[in-house]
Amino acid sequence: MEQTTQWTSVIGEYSYAFTYEKLKSNKHLLTVNGNPIEIKAGFLSQILGFDETFMLYNMEARLVIEKGIPDVVVNGVHLQSGEPYKKRPVWMMVFAIICLLIPIVSLGGALPVLIGIGGAAICASISKSSLSTAVKVILCIVTTSVAWFLWYLLMVAVGVL
Repeated sequence: MEQTTQWTSVIGEYSYAFTYEKLKSNKHLLTVNGNPIEIKAGFLSQILGFDETFMLYNMEARLVIEKGIPDVVVNGVHLQSGEPYKKRPVWMMVFAIICLLIPIVSLGGALPVLIGIGGAAICASISKSSLSTAVKVILCIVTTSVAWFLWYLLMVAVGVL
């Protein structure tokens, strides 16, 4: 196991002890009051950030990992920080997918993969910022356009060689 984080939180009148462990595969282990809950990460979770739903006894909760820090969200609030939960908007996924098309169109290659994943990750980060929605959309348009322009320049450079 690579990373272990422990914390306690009070929800209503009950106290919960959490232990988070990142397993070697795409799996995450969250232990709540000694009861293990294995949560599997989807492919896009590796790029866009981990945000998966699970049942915490009789409540729906989310395991969210941002900037490498795991947290549990219950009733729209992060338990550790107390900050309100901001779900990534659906429009961000459109920009992320457009960026992730770069390595597919390129038929692979390290630089196209880096450009595509980088563009998608930047759009994901922008979507969680405190900027207005209009500004976030414009920044994602610019980011996606820059990613595709960088890919174009790469293809031109490779064609010239």
